[in-house]
Amino acid sequence: MAKTLHFEQIKALYPDEWVLISVEDTQPAAPKEGRVLLHGKDYLEICYKGSEIAAHTLTTILYTGKTHKHRKWLKSIHFPEKPTTT
Repeated sequence: MAKTLHFEQIKALYPDEWVLISVEDTQPAAPKEGRVLLHGKDYLEICYKGSEIAAHTLTTILYTGKTHKHRKWLKSIHFPEKPTTT
C-alpha cells in the first residue's frame, strides 16, 4: 500500500503530470495530502482508469505543472440543420 504524501512531495515526484490521489482527510474540499493511485500525462486516461480502481474511495485529481491563468476556453454548440419541434 502506498504511503500518504503531502501535495508538495507529490509535485516533486510527478512533475507536469495528472495525479489521482486517495483522500483520507476530514476536509475533502481542500485536502493537503493523499495516497497516489495513478499518475500520467493524459487526463482522460487517469479519469477512465481511476473510475475502475477507485469506485468506493474518496479521490481527487490534481495537475502538478504550471497552470495558465489567462487561458480562454471556448465551447462550441452545434445545432441540427433543421430544428425539430414537438
